[in-house]
Amino acid sequence: MAKSATERLRGRALERSEGLGHRRRARASQFVLYLLLSVILLATLVPIFFMAFSSLKSNAQILGSFWGLPSPPQWANFESAAQVIWRYVVNTVLYAVIGSMAVIMLSTLSGYVFAKKQFPGKELLFMMMLGLLMIPGILTLIPSYVLYANLGLTNTPWVILIQAAAGGQIFGIFLSRTFIGGLPNEIFDAVKIDGAGERKILFHLVFPLSLPIISTIFIMQSVGIYNDYIWPLLTISDADIQMLGVGLTLFMNQFGITDMGVQFAAYTLSSLPLVLIFSFGMKYFIQGMTSGAIKM
Repeated sequence: MAKSATERLRGRALERSEGLGHRRRARASQFVLYLLLSVILLATLVPIFFMAFSSLKSNAQILGSFWGLPSPPQWANFESAAQVIWRYVVNTVLYAVIGSMAVIMLSTLSGYVFAKKQFPGKELLFMMMLGLLMIPGILTLIPSYVLYANLGLTNTPWVILIQAAAGGQIFGIFLSRTFIGGLPNEIFDAVKIDGAGERKILFHLVFPLSLPIISTIFIMQSVGIYNDYIWPLLTISDADIQMLGVGLTLFMNQFGITDMGVQFAAYTLSSLPLVLIFSFGMKYFIQGMTSGAIKM
């Protein structure tokens, strides 16, 4: 009896030591993970901090003290930058909002049709549309320019809006179909029994229930339009309707010298709309992406 009690005590001690070793290894793994994430976060934030500090410097301060703090801060850089880029910011925000709303309307409608309607060749058509995602956009750049030039749309806002609405459709339809396909069919059957038509189903059922994926599409499309550079550079020559990506390159003074402090201030100001979009929409963005992943 005494021997069995001793063996039980040894067994418990061994289990406690193994559990303690397991916890120590888990803590060490977490420490290494947190350290790695901290290094990645620091590497991500360094360019942002450098941009913010440089926006308060003059050319002499940037060239003479590259990593130093601004002394004294040149707050006038932001005023000068705002005077140059405000038109480009307004144009780009309008393009991003209008283009993203067009993508949301068309892709949600198409996603609903592909998810809940039956028609011949539906799967084949959907796979053909997904196949367009495999074509790099740079390959269609020149044909697209020729098409819009022949239509007389170059150097007009329509060349940005139509391209934005058309370019984001495929991925938007894919996300919308995946999300709407996971909604219970019983909900749609119930509203049809109550006498709701397709328009009511779309605007009173599909759009409200698809708010997470709509927010995801809006953020992704807005960021894509906002950061676009090649297409507006190629198709727009009028400064009054030009986009921000091209406008940020126009910081030459009368002597042909780039005022780097003002340019960094313009970068800082131009990033604020995207920061606001992510601040207010990140919750729905993550919810939409995780919902789509779970339903897939």
